[in-house]
Amino acid sequence: MPRESVMDLGIAGKTALVTGGTHGIGRAIAEELGRNGCRVVVVARGQAGIDETVAAIRAAGGEAAGVSADLTHMDSYPRMVAEAAALFDAPDIAIFSPVGPPSGRFEDMADEDFQTTFDNVVKAFAHFARAVTPAMKERKWGRIVTVGSGHGRLPGRRATLGFDYVLANTLRPSALGLSRSLADELAEFGITVNTVPPGFIDTGAQYEAFFRECAKAVNQTYEQFMAGLIDRIPMKRFGNPDEVAGLCAFLCSARASYITGQYMLVDGGRMEIYY
Repeated sequence: MPRESVMDLGIAGKTALVTGGTHGIGRAIAEELGRNGCRVVVVARGQAGIDETVAAIRAAGGEAAGVSADLTHMDSYPRMVAEAAALFDAPDIAIFSPVGPPSGRFEDMADEDFQTTFDNVVKAFAHFARAVTPAMKERKWGRIVTVGSGHGRLPGRRATLGFDYVLANTLRPSALGLSRSLADELAEFGITVNTVPPGFIDTGAQYEAFFRECAKAVNQTYEQFMAGLIDRIPMKRFGNPDEVAGLCAFLCSARASYITGQYMLVDGGRMEIYY
């Protein structure tokens, strides 16, 4: 058989901080960076998930450690960076996976729901960036990737999604604006900032639970709801976390040094936007 060709991403030995790194897309990114030689710091709340992910990265030959932190607490961000520096070094690569908002209609949301979503999606990203960028500036090298949302550019509508998503439609564009602003401000320091919005990615039981609630909200069975959702995707399937992780790893690489301020969909062709 022909020998498989492996692209050298030029990030072996770099320290990568990955929030939400114990499940779904976050875990896939953590493992992919580990396979590419990064020293991975896995951040999540649950210690059991951290231990499992760290063990998986090490079993594959990578270096990894974990930090337990609640992403909804703003004081977690400087602490996780300090702990990463103590474990390996200050992060060269930083992956931000925010706590996403629930689905729902405007009339069902209180002021507190809008505030909580702003804090989790926008304010938390600002605190994350403040924590990771000083060392990156000193080194004149850094990679920041946010796992964003397609609703940063195109509002999710019941007609196309099958459910309402007012909080994401309102606050996700703010996070994208912050990412783009940071890309402009940090470019001269050799730091790139990009957003990867996944489409429908099968992340297991948690994803199924979300869509079961969505189906209930529109008075459909789970099977009916999912059939309609998948029919709207040109590839007629959900993606898998590794398909998102591969792009994120490339954007973190030395080969992606001239790519910044971008919004790169991984969605099987579903989003109806051209630029």
